[in-house]
Amino acid sequence: MAGDINRVTLVGRLTRDPELKHLPSGTAVLELGLAVNGRKQDAGGQWVDKPNFFDVKVFGNQAEMLSQHLAKGRRIGVDGRLDWSSWESQDGGKRSKVEVIAQSVQFLDSRGDGEGVGTCRVHRWVLVL
Repeated sequence: MAGDINRVTLVGRLTRDPELKHLPSGTAVLELGLAVNGRKQDAGGQWVDKPNFFDVKVFGNQAEMLSQHLAKGRRIGVDGRLDWSSWESQDGGKRSKVEVIAQSVQFLDSRGDGEGVGTCRVHRWVLVL
């Protein structure tokens, strides 16, 4: 039997400016919000956009570098894995979420491109953990 596979590739736009934090160990962590549009049919059979939102984390030196170059609206490609976590909230309820842990991030537009639909100038900057 083959081993399990945990891999995800997403292309979308940043929903907010990334937030750089540091773990107690000193390791940098960059938290990103990524919006990826999909398509689905509504009740009338018309195709409509359906946004999907993902929380993404990048660790280490790549987090530090990316924090200087990424901003809300930038289009990026992310390759990584899913990570599930659970905890107990202050009111005693159980909470859980799935995040993407990025292994590589690729810029897919120029810093000034913003919302330009159809522009996909791929820079050859790939960051691998």
